[in-house]
Amino acid sequence: MDSKAALPVHHSKRWRVLFTAVSAVVLLAVHLSTTRFPRTYRPLKAEYETLRPTPVVGEIVWAPCPRLDDVDVPPGIDCGSVIVPKDYFNASIGTASIAFARLNATKSPSKGSVFLNPGGPGGAGMAMILGARGLGRSLADAIGHDWDLIGFDPRGIGRTRPAAKCFSSDQEEMLFNANTIVEQGMTVPSIRNVSSESLKHDLVEQNRMFIVLKKSQAKLCAERLGDELRYMGTANVVRDMDFMSEVFDGQGAKINFWGGSYGSILGAYLVNMLPERIGYTVIDGIADPVNWSSEPSHKWPANWLSSTEKTYQMFLKDCSEAGPKRCPLARYRGEPPEFMMQRLEDFFDRLALSPLPTPDATRPSFLTSGAARGLLLIAFAFSQAMAGNGTLLANAILARRGSTERLAVTCADSPPLPPPTAEDLAEEQVRTMREVSEHFGASVGLGEPDGGCGYWYTREGGVPERFTGPWNASNLEIPMLIVSNTHDPITPVSSGLLVNSLMPESSVLLIQDGPGHCSVAMQSLCTLKTIRNYYAGILPENGTVCGVDNPTFPDPDSEMKEMQMSEEDRRLVEAGRRLEKAIFQARGW
Repeated sequence: MDSKAALPVHHSKRWRVLFTAVSAVVLLAVHLSTTRFPRTYRPLKAEYETLRPTPVVGEIVWAPCPRLDDVDVPPGIDCGSVIVPKDYFNASIGTASIAFARLNATKSPSKGSVFLNPGGPGGAGMAMILGARGLGRSLADAIGHDWDLIGFDPRGIGRTRPAAKCFSSDQEEMLFNANTIVEQGMTVPSIRNVSSESLKHDLVEQNRMFIVLKKSQAKLCAERLGDELRYMGTANVVRDMDFMSEVFDGQGAKINFWGGSYGSILGAYLVNMLPERIGYTVIDGIADPVNWSSEPSHKWPANWLSSTEKTYQMFLKDCSEAGPKRCPLARYRGEPPEFMMQRLEDFFDRLALSPLPTPDATRPSFLTSGAARGLLLIAFAFSQAMAGNGTLLANAILARRGSTERLAVTCADSPPLPPPTAEDLAEEQVRTMREVSEHFGASVGLGEPDGGCGYWYTREGGVPERFTGPWNASNLEIPMLIVSNTHDPITPVSSGLLVNSLMPESSVLLIQDGPGHCSVAMQSLCTLKTIRNYYAGILPENGTVCGVDNPTFPDPDSEMKEMQMSEEDRRLVEAGRRLEKAIFQARGW
């Protein structure tokens, strides 16, 4: 970790005195009132209107909950923003406003708050509480109705301010990325010879275009956001959670957390930065925090894709067993998986030479080989595309959000190294294809749009805090629960094993024996009950293995089995299903 010590946020009076003294100079022109509230004070919405117009650090600014997808906000949910120090090492910098939605516990007494993060980075936690009708209650079924569940938008994301918005609108960002390498992915002419010079040459040319786009993007972000980009990193979010836990639950309250995908990075930072502050923590779909914090982003895929090929093989095997009614990629039930794989490769090779027009997509466009590889596990859409209609695949690509919110986080976390050349990027892609995943080694950028941090403002401007370990916290009062799938295509089980090995006394590992990204990708009562029991104080044995209850391609038998479950178990399965939707909705997928 960089050799800095944060200001003592747990001593709230001392912090407020320091912050207010500086603010009195910086904000004199707006005539701040002298009224102060304890950090645990929770004004009613109506009452707040009679208070100071300019909130100060430690206050909650209550606000009506936004309606997502035109769905009314259910009762029992509060929304607002917590005013936090923008820089925990320098009070003169000002404040940030962290937006949240809180689902209040329905069982009394409440055990406290559980902070939620859906991943990304770039996922908005508020959407986990305010998403599709009844979603918040389903999360309570999964975690426990005696907890307050807080979905918050991390630094730069969603309704939190300052926002990491480099473009004046979503449409402007869409137009910037439209039909470029960023949107369409890297096209590999063929994987028949991944060591060929022609392959590397093609990738070098595409990476040159990628670099130009990233330079333009970084320049635009620096011009529009400047110094604000210094405060978007994961370490800042940990400090915010530390601060907010005392705002919501009182001084000295433990921090409880659930995070999936990138949320596992946030969770690993949290328990290792503040081990003495940790309560119950679950991380699911594990990314390697050592790799994340110490390597430039173009070297991450070689780590992330270590389970991807075996996941692909499992997908094709399960498709074969399901047959064409349940998996349209198969021509007949029991078709050898290698036949399907060959048809897919032939399709990719044709697209590399001649992209597929998609005039009926939400934005008339075209489908490239690079884009198609990045979305390979969408079976129905692929069967249509291979028959000549790429609309569904194109719509899946176009539905993805822009990447500047994500980049604000990853570039603040990344080591401040010189940017790689186009040759460096191509060499790493070829190495990843040759040594890790020949089918997807150059395609991860579509779903995980990183890169360009060497041109980012924070490389020269620096950040207040960049955590790089150690990752071996050994004094957690309650061991962290780590959940990993055996066949996760982007956050491999090896990362879960690594985090568990670094914290042998302060973590327990639950392995779900099944495919998909994060455990909620498949139904597993065993996993769901283990997580719920954990938040109730019951820890599993380290290395516990849970099976899955449904096949990769659902059939009537699996639906019948669910109907035969108890009402409580059906509610829990539905909670897991809704949690998966919440994660994807919050990440803009």
